[in-house]
Amino acid sequence: VIQGDSEIRMKFDQTQNWIGLFGAVLANWMYTACIGVWSVILPVLLMLWALDLFRYQRITPLVARRSIVSVSAFTALAGLIASLQLLEGFDVIPREATGAIGQFLAGITTPLVGRFGSILIWLLITGALFVFGFQMNVRSMSASAQDVMAGLRSRLATMLSYVWTKEPRAASDDGPIEDDSDDQDEDDEPLTDDLEQPAALRRSPFFSAEKRSIIRPRSLDDEPASIIRRRAEESEPDADDDSSADDAGFGQQLSGSVRILRPLPADPGQERPRSAPRTPPASAVPAPPSVDLSEVEKRLQQLHPTKEIALFPREDEETADVEDESEVAAEPPVSIVVERRSKVQDTLFPIEPEVQLSNVTLYDEEIAYKPPVAGLLVDIPDEGAVDDSELEANAKTLQEKLETFRVRIENLTVTPGPVVTQYEFVPASGIKVSQIENLADDIALALKAQGVRIIAPIPGKGTVGIEIPNQHPAIVRFSSIIKSPKYHNPDIKLPLAMGKTVVGEVYCADLTKMPHLLIAGATGKGKSVGINTIIASLLYRMHPRDLKFVIVDPKRVEMNLYASLRDHFLAISPDINESIITSPQNAVIVLKALVEEMQQRFSILAAAGQRNILDYNQRVREGKIKDKGGIAHRPIPYIVVIIDELADLMMTASKEVEEPICRLAQLARAVGIHCIVATQRPSVDVVTGLIKANFPARIAYQVSSRIDSRTILDGTGAEHLIGNGDMLFAPGNTPLPIRMQNAFISTDEVEALCEWIGKQHGYSSPYMLPSINKRSGSGGSSDSDRDALFEEAARIFIQLQQASTSTLQRRLKIGYARAARIVDELEMTGIVGPPDGSRGRPVLLQSESELEAYL
Repeated sequence: VIQGDSEIRMKFDQTQNWIGLFGAVLANWMYTACIGVWSVILPVLLMLWALDLFRYQRITPLVARRSIVSVSAFTALAGLIASLQLLEGFDVIPREATGAIGQFLAGITTPLVGRFGSILIWLLITGALFVFGFQMNVRSMSASAQDVMAGLRSRLATMLSYVWTKEPRAASDDGPIEDDSDDQDEDDEPLTDDLEQPAALRRSPFFSAEKRSIIRPRSLDDEPASIIRRRAEESEPDADDDSSADDAGFGQQLSGSVRILRPLPADPGQERPRSAPRTPPASAVPAPPSVDLSEVEKRLQQLHPTKEIALFPREDEETADVEDESEVAAEPPVSIVVERRSKVQDTLFPIEPEVQLSNVTLYDEEIAYKPPVAGLLVDIPDEGAVDDSELEANAKTLQEKLETFRVRIENLTVTPGPVVTQYEFVPASGIKVSQIENLADDIALALKAQGVRIIAPIPGKGTVGIEIPNQHPAIVRFSSIIKSPKYHNPDIKLPLAMGKTVVGEVYCADLTKMPHLLIAGATGKGKSVGINTIIASLLYRMHPRDLKFVIVDPKRVEMNLYASLRDHFLAISPDINESIITSPQNAVIVLKALVEEMQQRFSILAAAGQRNILDYNQRVREGKIKDKGGIAHRPIPYIVVIIDELADLMMTASKEVEEPICRLAQLARAVGIHCIVATQRPSVDVVTGLIKANFPARIAYQVSSRIDSRTILDGTGAEHLIGNGDMLFAPGNTPLPIRMQNAFISTDEVEALCEWIGKQHGYSSPYMLPSINKRSGSGGSSDSDRDALFEEAARIFIQLQQASTSTLQRRLKIGYARAARIVDELEMTGIVGPPDGSRGRPVLLQSESELEAYL
């Protein structure tokens, strides 16, 4: 063309190539001088290269490797076909099927090993390139083909037997016509049902998790694939979804070894009543006459409304019975194959007060209490899911970064959550776990992430998990948690609506099983919101007769909203005049009152012969425990003690605070007293070893250092959290803490909740704890046992309005031991208060006239 050849110019008008004469000449050269018709792979590879350059500004290792393998495999195929052309009967194969390169390769091997040897060599080379280059599984493909053939044979035999059995039946005139039609329907429907999806096809390796171990893992060079696994809820579930509860399906695998597991929010408008399980149409799933309908109904009631498209089995799935698998309808092709996860769904449904109040106990005084409604909370739809392009880009960057440090991974699985996304993979053989744990900062730098947490390994899975924050985190609303069936589980006595895990599942804990909770986190990371969520979750579920709160708030501003619950949910001490405890002195008094309450409850349980409050209340309601020995047996409410800032109390009165907290944590579980202690300074002088030993359940929000994380969790990880409610929850029975996003409840919602309860008519008086002064007066020393200087020391303290042992030593000229003993006697009688750190003890009486009346 360039040189102006007249013969070529004459063909300008004859060519029909899209690119003109140049395209025709180039195609002819590739068609004859290269590898013949297999040259069509070259423009396809050029398109893939252009797409990579457009998306990533470079050719990715996956496309480069696949290009080399493709060209080599089709070149070997051309040599194989050229070798076959040398045999008699195969000479009819056109030369265009091999090209000049195929003829050249056959010409090299044929003189050396002969025609059959050449065919064998190129056959082995072609097969090896296709199998290993594209990672094809020959055994699974062979087994699949055998199963399909067996299925076709069985279907053919079924059809023949169906024809043979129907002909004599049609020729017979015995019996009524209705019976004949019924028998025909019973025979037709199962046959049609089986033909839609052969059992042999469902037994193939692409449907059975039984043969998943044969499938080889993809290499590191594989790019993240668009395999999206979503968890959803359908309004019309399949009739045989009972098998889907055990066999979760996988979407069609496009390329690579990355699986994205995406949870979807459930649609409350599509929820069916639980009391009306859906019965499948007879035409879709025929019921054999031998099936017990009552058993079928029980199984249907246990089903969850899920739907899954099963194309690839998970490696952690159990092998299901192929005869019980669901009939999956054909879905129209889409650009991204969606896979449904068949896990227990967090279906939303409105709160039913009648169900919540089914286990309430009865007090002597009845109140017309109306539980809070869900309308008090802000109900905002869940935000959109994480963009798939972001997940694939992060997965690709993660693979490249790990490869930089010579850490090869296999089977990368991506599970997006509301705030963080978990990237789970299997390290290649020879890779140490400690080698991966030290790469958290490097991965965070590569992904430009705020904090990256590495779980190596994930307990019970044998994989390594890397949690990476999302660019646009979602807010987990408290309203979405309390509408979950997990929150309304009757087995949970004191439900705590914790939030959602990294896979988007609602997580609710039972305070009675913890039985005490220790919370720590830096300022502004969600600790106070978490406490409000805990209180609100108990208020929404419990009746005032079942639950009382003792709230200690040294900061004075966080918990004052709950003072309006005084006549409903608060337990107070008669020795102090505060509904919400704010001063350290009053905190010591109320903690001692709780210890006395615990002792009295133990006495009641011992007299009734019961071991815990749950059994005791149940027997009292059933009337199996009668009043005797001067003890009036009545149901006992739970008491939840909430201390918002432990560090302030430990600074002012560490010994007086630590002792009752430890006693409550050690003994109070059986009598229904549970402690929730929070602090923003998780140092060893605040969270002492004795306190940690008695608080097995712990929550850690973001902290500033690894030392603080080890103090609260006995391990690292909290320093990598991102704040705003991102937390680690250690329930005490798991080897590693669970990462989740704390549910958010605003101050306006808390105010509306407290106003709803406060406006209702409560009890005539709040729940009173035992009086420490009365106990001290009755249990203290008598006048004859008191020190001779008792009254004189009391008058000195009243005059000074400050009490200390050194003051008595100077004024009365006595030793330290006697002065300390006198101060203890004054405290037991209620004249002076507990110690206040380095300052003197407070004097509780103001004048000598009060002292005379008191004595």
